Amino acid sequence: MKRLLHVARDVYHTLAFAGVDSSLSSDQRKTILLTNQILLAAIAVNFFAFVFYFFSGLSLSSLVNMITAIIFMSGIYFNHNHKFRQAKVLCVVGMNFYLIVISIVEGLGAGEYLFYFPALVSITFMVRIYEDYSELVMTYTVTILAAFLCIQFIPHSTGLQVITEKTLQHLHTSRWLLSIALTVYISFLILRINRGNEKRILDEKRFSDSIYNTSLDGVFIIDAATGIVEDCNQRAINLFETADKKEIIGTSLNNWFPKKEGDSLLHNRELETGSWQSELTMRTKKGKLFYAYASAVAFIYRDIRYLKISILDMTNLKSTEFELIKAKEKAESAAKMKTRFLSNMSHELRTPLNGIIGSSNLLLQEEYLPTQKPQLDILKYSSDHMLRLINDILDHTKLEVGKMELAKAPLNMQFFVTRVTNQFSQQAEAKGLDFKTHVDPELNIELLTDETRLHQVLSNLLSNAIKFTHQGSITFIARKVMASSSTMSIQFVVEDTGIGIPENKRKEIFERFTQADLETTRKYGGTGLGLTITKELLEVFNAELILKSDEGKGSQFHFTLELPINENRKVYVTGKTDKALTSLAGIRILVAEDNEVNMSVIKRFLQKWGVTISEAENGKIALNLFSKGEYDLLLFDLEMPEMDGASALREVRKVDNDVPIIAFTAAVYENMQIDLKEKGFTDFIQKPFRPDELHKKISAHISAKRA
Repeated sequence: MKRLLHVARDVYHTLAFAGVDSSLSSDQRKTILLTNQILLAAIAVNFFAFVFYFFSGLSLSSLVNMITAIIFMSGIYFNHNHKFRQAKVLCVVGMNFYLIVISIVEGLGAGEYLFYFPALVSITFMVRIYEDYSELVMTYTVTILAAFLCIQFIPHSTGLQVITEKTLQHLHTSRWLLSIALTVYISFLILRINRGNEKRILDEKRFSDSIYNTSLDGVFIIDAATGIVEDCNQRAINLFETADKKEIIGTSLNNWFPKKEGDSLLHNRELETGSWQSELTMRTKKGKLFYAYASAVAFIYRDIRYLKISILDMTNLKSTEFELIKAKEKAESAAKMKTRFLSNMSHELRTPLNGIIGSSNLLLQEEYLPTQKPQLDILKYSSDHMLRLINDILDHTKLEVGKMELAKAPLNMQFFVTRVTNQFSQQAEAKGLDFKTHVDPELNIELLTDETRLHQVLSNLLSNAIKFTHQGSITFIARKVMASSSTMSIQFVVEDTGIGIPENKRKEIFERFTQADLETTRKYGGTGLGLTITKELLEVFNAELILKSDEGKGSQFHFTLELPINENRKVYVTGKTDKALTSLAGIRILVAEDNEVNMSVIKRFLQKWGVTISEAENGKIALNLFSKGEYDLLLFDLEMPEMDGASALREVRKVDNDVPIIAFTAAVYENMQIDLKEKGFTDFIQKPFRPDELHKKISAHISAKRA
């Protein structure tokens, strides 16, 4: 018996849930489930009626119940196959077919018309499954018309079957009881569904209220026509420091918004098709100011237009933003102070260095005792090394703030590389190293590049190679990789047989102020900036410095530059050594320099080249001399007492716009060349100066003036 109950339950479950699956919405699943349950109840009634009629000898009634049961079973089949419309039609057809035909077969006295009560209740439920009310009205019309025809035209007994009056009375009573039972059952099913729907609606409302009230935004619902607050959430109550909703609801929007923004929002046409956003300063009920990001959208509910306004408190964000601005300004101020400090330090260090380097260059060009040569070399090397350290610090600062800009001047690459190798070959040979070079003959071409920065890169690499190599060789290679009609790619390689770099230290050597290890720093010295600056300079060149190294066997650094070819190139004339510079006899130069050592050094070089010079200790004396004589070129220091170089230049330009004026300065600052040009200087020479560079610039500007 238990097994039969389990089987019956499984069959009922299978039929009741026919067509109910996850692809349907919750409402659809409930509707189909209820429809199947009503159909199963009808099938059960038809089945028991079939058995009763069969044993009572009422064959026609038995046949009608069997056919109706098959029709209702087909409805479940159509639901199973998701043919819900066909199932709905079968329900209506089957129900009316049964009631009309069974009433004709048995007569009105059997009470079959009583089933119209549960039928009409079922149709009421079917409002859930009809796509529009016209179908529902039609179903009602057909069913009520069928009921009317049955009651009006079918007699008490039709005589199609032999039914005794007693049996007829039993049938009427049983139909009456069964119709009540079916009506109650169907009503119970509908009530259960509606209670489930009500619970779901309440849950959804609680869920919506939870989201509404736990939002980080304060929300106002505003009547767009009147500007009155209709509702608000908990965050709005907290944000505006009120006790509850009653203090907000029913008040004007302008009580909480700045009046100008509130009026603008209520009359904003953009809200008809889109949204509105703004940053506002708002005030709480207690008078506390806060920054907010407000946004609004419009919507219509029950033919009334509303605005939903969301308010996000940005006070902390604004405070953080303000702190960031202050920190940025502080950092920028610190950067400017650092730049000024470095510029001042550069000036203060370069001024004495100019005297040291200039004097050592002069001494090396004069007659000296053989025993003095080592000391003079040490003096020149040490001062040059100190100048490189200063330049490294300044270049690092420029690269750090992204202010490094490359010049684009014509440069014969073969002659340039030859000068570099000549400079370092002597250092290598002095240390007992074999200096090997390979310069591609195809580099005998003018390219546009920054000679100073490229020289700095190669100097850093070659200096390091010589510094960290005790025996063996230094190899320098410059070769063409490829070329087009407008550009040439050149690979530079510096290789040594020195101490090498351990694999775990290869990243560190490119970090600022870092060398491979403490022992290296103690033994070899240096700032730890050389390779950092080299790497960063090459990045400005759009090139990458690549390292290969074996510890104890040596290192190789190489990089490739793509440089534009100078389209207006001409035959390149090689520079000459300091001792063979051409004479500048007949040229008159006014030099304004307040430092006696620097004046002595530059005066000695100019006299060696045959220049007639006039000396001035400051800008005022220079102006007085300029007004009394004629000069081919003026060489002005920038920092001088009483009148500086820039002030003196302005006075000179009032009377002569053509005379070349070269700034002679130890200062280094951002956009210096552009700044000096804008002030009216023709060119500039940095201290400490290279004699050949000074000679070259004087010659060039005198030639340009006389042309």
